[in-house]
Amino acid sequence: MAAVGNAGGEGTSLDILVVDDEPQMADLVGTYLERTDEILRVSTATSASEGLEKLDDDVDCVISDYHMPQMDGLRFLDRVADRAPDAVRILYTSDDDADVMVAARETGADYVHKEVSAEQYAAMAAHIRRRVGVDGT
Repeated sequence: MAAVGNAGGEGTSLDILVVDDEPQMADLVGTYLERTDEILRVSTATSASEGLEKLDDDVDCVISDYHMPQMDGLRFLDRVADRAPDAVRILYTSDDDADVMVAARETGADYVHKEVSAEQYAAMAAHIRRRVGVDGT
């Protein structure tokens, strides 16, 4: 597992990278996650190549959209697995295709259906904590 940072004092922090070719969606996901859980530190990228550039050894979780122009989210998360094998990988998409869900699971990525709601971001933050191995809030 990637090293879990310490923001000083009681401070555990989790570094999250959100990749979505729609900048507003990437920012929205990041903002909601940070508001939902104070230990989440989110950076965003708007393409797979930018996401790979921002990827580092300290990332705890990578959340990716499926439909992106350079490469789809599954291929991107597969590349993430090669470079950051301990990072939790989440495919976050509005695509309801069962084949995409199965493919995500087969590659070791979690699948989350994209919807914009405070409840979903709270559930995603809790899921990230569980998968990274950090106790609940």
